[in-house]
Amino acid sequence: MKTLDQIRLALENQEFHLVYMPTIDLMNNNCVGAEALIRWDHNGEYIFPNEFISIVENTPISGLLTYWVIEQVADDLGDWLYETEDVHIGINIPPELLGKGGLEYAANKSGLVKVVDKLIFEITERGFPDESGLEALSSNKGRVKVAIDDFGAGDANLMQLSQLEADFIKLDKYFIDQIMIEEEIPKIIKGLVGFAKGMGLGIIAEGVETQIQANVLKKLGVDMAQGWLFSKPLNVDSLIEFHSNSVK
Repeated sequence: MKTLDQIRLALENQEFHLVYMPTIDLMNNNCVGAEALIRWDHNGEYIFPNEFISIVENTPISGLLTYWVIEQVADDLGDWLYETEDVHIGINIPPELLGKGGLEYAANKSGLVKVVDKLIFEITERGFPDESGLEALSSNKGRVKVAIDDFGAGDANLMQLSQLEADFIKLDKYFIDQIMIEEEIPKIIKGLVGFAKGMGLGIIAEGVETQIQANVLKKLGVDMAQGWLFSKPLNVDSLIEFHSNSVK
């Protein structure tokens, strides 16, 4: 088990880096952006987020890591986002940081403010913004886009979710894994997609690994998808090349 002190030291020692999971438009198979994913290389040990993100939740380190990610995205992809049409980058944002002003400061400081319309802040459903966070989302409407991550797998109920000024939901991989054959679409998938569409939300499916899953999601009208069927997470140069090769 990693400790907060180890994570803080890793940040100081520049042991973190980003990879990017491409997002695919299911209608035309074009790459339309990516999600930034943090990785930790500690003395040759490759540490995935599920081993340390829960440790930093609701601590100052959570904010430091998030601001680092924003600055790194700006360094990696700021120019590309500015010069490329119809792309976006998703950045995971802890709900407790909303409404504190730090995200706006980080976006301005990093220069990402000039491509603010191409950012998607992904907020996990497992945590729910407080009142100031909800107000921040409401006042933000029309600027940075917001996605509800892990949709359907968290603790929030539908009434709470309806309060979020979101633009997208991300269907959790748990539900995508239930799609086995095209002729039998799980009712839970139909229900979640129907709820999202009824709320006027775009839909991004996570963890798509088979063509059958992609076909079913497309048939249901799901907009976009991520997963190993399309690509593994890529470094920045490979992402830009992947996008260029995918656009018809």
